[in-house]
Amino acid sequence: MPRPLQRIDTLQTTELAEGVEIHLRTAGPFLRMVAWTLDLAVTIGLLIVFGILSLLIALFSGFENGFERVSSGFMMLAFFTVFWFYPVIFEAGKKGSTWGKRALGLRVVNESGTRITMGQAMVRNFIRGMELILPILPLVAFFHPRFQRLGDLAAGTLVVYARPRVDPVEASPPSLQSVPVQVALTREEQAAILSFRDRNTRWSEARKVELINHLAPLSGKEGPEGLARVLGMARWLEERK
Repeated sequence: MPRPLQRIDTLQTTELAEGVEIHLRTAGPFLRMVAWTLDLAVTIGLLIVFGILSLLIALFSGFENGFERVSSGFMMLAFFTVFWFYPVIFEAGKKGSTWGKRALGLRVVNESGTRITMGQAMVRNFIRGMELILPILPLVAFFHPRFQRLGDLAAGTLVVYARPRVDPVEASPPSLQSVPVQVALTREEQAAILSFRDRNTRWSEARKVELINHLAPLSGKEGPEGLARVLGMARWLEERK
């Protein structure tokens, strides 16, 4: 029996309670690492600003040894607030993204594609503290099919592209004949085959063969013969609508 089809891109399909399907394109771990680096730079910049303010407070403070007491206390409060609550406030906000994520066109959503709550933002970011202590924990994102790190799994969140990708559609030449699909396919799998039919004209022959070979368990063929069979299956699925 053919193996179940596996997704080979980052498009995440979610069916809402109303029966409406939405498509989310999850961001990979490398792009998220760049966003985190940008946010780290923002955090350091904010702490520098607060450091200057603390110095001014110490200089104008009327307390003896003001720098040691007032300034250090102010910096500890600033560090705690910026480090822990900068990502929480921005990710739970209207844009759903920190400055670093926004610069790369990313946002944080829950698994149904809607805005996350303050509680979810706190959970996903507070667990980041554990990931900084144990650097092996962030590797979870590299092996998860939706690139969710430990904080995302605990909070039920995803990091996705803020703007959905719009692929140009060019119809393929019609298959000479319909090829019946012999196994039960989900709606998502049927949509994937039809999407392949509409998008493959923009790919090189090598890319088509690479993707078609993933469908060999379904089509029973590889290479050009597999391509012809999958296009025939797409026509058969379309005729049944």
